[in-house]
Parts: sequence; structure tokens; C-alpha cells
Amino acid sequence: MRLLLTIFLLIGTPGFADETSYAVIERGREIFKRCQNCHTIEEGGYHRIGPNLYGIMGRKIASLPDFDYSPALKEYSGVWTAEVLNSFIERPNHVAMGTDMSFRGINNPSDREALVSFLALQGPGTINIEVEDTLLQALENGDAERGKRLFHPCQACHSFKAGAANKIGPNLYGVVGREIASSPGFGYSEQLVKLSGIWTPERLNSFIFEEKKFRRGTHMAFRPFTELSDRADLIAWLKKLSPDYSETIKR
Repeated sequence: MRLLLTIFLLIGTPGFADETSYAVIERGREIFKRCQNCHTIEEGGYHRIGPNLYGIMGRKIASLPDFDYSPALKEYSGVWTAEVLNSFIERPNHVAMGTDMSFRGINNPSDREALVSFLALQGPGTINIEVEDTLLQALENGDAERGKRLFHPCQACHSFKAGAANKIGPNLYGVVGREIASSPGFGYSEQLVKLSGIWTPERLNSFIFEEKKFRRGTHMAFRPFTELSDRADLIAWLKKLSPDYSETIKR
């Protein structure tokens, strides 16, 4: 397997070391865990805040038809080569000024090499290394009691009991599994009204992580939770406030 990985990377990622070891790719897999709040990488994976990255190597930049890229990336021409990815990962805002990405970049060249080497293996005709989805595991195992304490500042804007009136923000009772922008009598922002689907734990994670990037134009004045453990615990509490969702999961 190590030989096959080396052969692919010699062909597929020009500009890097003459031989890419299995250890380097494993290191890239670990580094990619930092990216999982915003990106999936498995074949057919859905988009998070950022697009699915399966098959990114050699793909035209900003080319997935079902993802809403920033104007900065839409105007950026070319394809994702190893060199372009390396530059983008180092300083996203320098490569595509005005990109929506909040990611500041990776300074360490060997870390970037490892991450790009890993990304190169996630596509058709390559040997894929399984990525443990730490995000989904964390969201499944949040501490609801701690989340209840974290929710306390949210009460300034949100009610959370069945039948309670909306405040500045909508009532969050039953929010998990509920249609987005569907709390009766609440005037949502135009951007949220346009967004279809339901509030899943993963979508809530994206919104709580950085709501301005998740859906530009929302009225919400909220300082995001940057720690995954905090978001997982808060969402665990919101699940307890959502009996319909809890019953669906049990079945």
C-alpha cells in the first residue's frame, strides 16, 4: 500500500517531495480534522459551511454546481493543483481576496504538504484513507447539562419553553428537527427564509460556529462558540428541548 500511495503522489502532486510516505499522509489525515467543521471529504458527502472536498485535486475552482461560493472564488480561474492548494491553505485571503473563509491558514510548510498529500488521495481512482468524523461523534455525545448552562446567555434573545412567545429571536423549543425559519409569528431575515431544510444537529453546529458564513445576511448578533465541545453540549441541550426529534431518533 505504501508503494501505491507513493506512485500516485509522484504523479498527482507535482512540486512536493520525491517520495510521500504513509506517515506523511497519516499526518495529513490528522491535520484535516481541523477542517471538519466546514468540510466533508467522503464521496457523495454533503456540504457544510464549505464545500465537499472529495476529488478536489484537479477540479476546476468553485465548480460544484450545488454550492454557493463567495464572489472571490467564483472569479478565481484555474484548477486545484498541489501548488494552488498549498498557496491557498497557507493564506486563503491572499490567494482569493474577499473569500468567505474564516480560516487563517497553515504556516508550517510540512503541515501543508501533509494536508495536500492527504487531499490528493481523496478522489476517484485513488486509495482513500478513511476519515474518522470527529464532528458527528462529538455532536452525538454532547453533555446536555453543561449545554443548559451554556444556553443561559441565549435566553436574552430566545425563549425555550413550549408555547412561549418569541423574543428578539425565535422560540427554540423543538428547534432540532424543525423546518428552518418556521417558528410561528417570528419575522426571520430574508436569507434564513430562503434556506430550505430542517435544523439538524450538524446544521446547528455550522450556524453556532459562524452564523455569518453559514448564511450571510442573518440579523443575529451572536458571538460564535469556537470550541466544538461547547457547541456539542449546547446542541445536546437543544435536543432535550426537541421531543419530536428525540422520538424520531429513538424509532
